[in-house]
Amino acid sequence: MNGEGTVHARGLRKSFGERVVLDSIDLDVASGEIVCIIGPSGSGKSTLLRCVDGLEEIDRGVLRVNGQDLGFRETPRAYQALKRKEVAAQRTRIGMVFQSFNLFPNMTAQENVMSGPVLVKGAPKAESRRRADELLTSVGLQGHGDHYPWQLSGGQQQRVAIARSLAMDPSVMLFDEPTSALDPERVGEVLAVMKDLAHRGMTMLIATHEMGFAREVADTVIFMDGGLVVEKGSPADVLGNPQEPRTCKFLETVL
Repeated sequence: MNGEGTVHARGLRKSFGERVVLDSIDLDVASGEIVCIIGPSGSGKSTLLRCVDGLEEIDRGVLRVNGQDLGFRETPRAYQALKRKEVAAQRTRIGMVFQSFNLFPNMTAQENVMSGPVLVKGAPKAESRRRADELLTSVGLQGHGDHYPWQLSGGQQQRVAIARSLAMDPSVMLFDEPTSALDPERVGEVLAVMKDLAHRGMTMLIATHEMGFAREVADTVIFMDGGLVVEKGSPADVLGNPQEPRTCKFLETVL
């Protein structure tokens, strides 16, 4: 679990003040693996993804993404914190899609998708514009490049957000409840794009409440509660034949 497109965590702990949000999390994600994380609100799903993305710094444990210690460099004597620029370079290889779309309201869809390559990587604008149009087409938004966020539906905005993350050519994609803010009729639009990414072999960690999607797409399902990984396994095992009482109780409420 040490190459491009992999995630490796051991003994991961994260707290906010006295409240422990992640407690002794162990996680291994192989390149191209699809992991769906399920659980009640407040179980730690979003915090785990934010740690993997480098948005939150862990308190304790080992976290490697794409084969590198995230935010640190191992030396003979200790772990040394990386400089901000080095951490930013690591994070360009990790894509994150949030519940809220977080698009720049003053930019068109095309400009939103271009923004990362141009502003962060210094890519030429003409090349980035062409790539943005390709990505918008790939998420079903051909011809929408000149639309501003307010001119797009929620499902369309979320697909622009996915295209914007893909524009940075990440090796790992993280999705934090990407359909929770959408009207029911728009959910399928976003799930279809995510299914296509799965078929193309993208490594994906997805916090989701869409059990049907998890059953169809995931290689591994993780059930979290109270900051702990309570149960993990194949969709057939975790969703169809759960072993832990907390998993059973949760599934009774959502299935």
